[in-house]
Amino acid sequence: MMNAIFTLSQTLHIGAGAFALVLFWLPAFLRKGSANHSRFGRYYVYAMYCVAATGCTMATLGLLDPLAVISHPAKDAEALAQQIATRSNTWIFLLYLSLLTVTTVRHGVLVLRHKTQRRQLQAPVHLLLMAGLTVAGPLLAIWGHGQQQILPVIFGVLGTLVGGGFLRYSFKASLSKMEWWIEHLGAMIGSGIACYTAFFAFGGSRLFVSHGNLQLLSWILPGVIGVGFIRYLGKHYRRKFAGQGA
Repeated sequence: MMNAIFTLSQTLHIGAGAFALVLFWLPAFLRKGSANHSRFGRYYVYAMYCVAATGCTMATLGLLDPLAVISHPAKDAEALAQQIATRSNTWIFLLYLSLLTVTTVRHGVLVLRHKTQRRQLQAPVHLLLMAGLTVAGPLLAIWGHGQQQILPVIFGVLGTLVGGGFLRYSFKASLSKMEWWIEHLGAMIGSGIACYTAFFAFGGSRLFVSHGNLQLLSWILPGVIGVGFIRYLGKHYRRKFAGQGA
């Protein structure tokens, strides 16, 4: 039963992730506020929620009963223990990546929906997500360093910065002109970083499996490009809105 649930979740996870990889770009290139921008934006959000939910399900099942979800378990006891340890590391990272995904997408949606009214950002559910992302980030980074894995370290730091930034925005005393728009863009681009990094880390990494440097670059590049793009758009829109006056 558990294996069937895992397999179904994996299939949905891959399918929704593939849709999200494509859908991420459509709202970016469509006219902001248009019907198509809103429509494809909703589709992207639904796909990412599915990615996060199925990723969390897979990780939880894998951590609770690894033998039930390993397709071809090793017959040798030592090899099996190593196999379980390796998979467990993957599930831990996937669990945090799912938290990052749902938090960034939900934050972007709430900011757009409520604009300058931030009461919904301070609601218990969203507050728990933001706090969880912030607090668990350093723990993931420390754990990843101990496991000599670069991705958990990178995303532990990134998740801490993202969660802390969301908390700061949610509780800061006042907002500048159209700051909610910049926050929305940053959150949605952040979700795209998680989506593309997961693709290269879990699926696309096979493309570069024999090229260690290229594999590492494929893991880091989405984050570098995404953060740079967020900073560029933030500066661009701040200048634009400042030029329009109060």
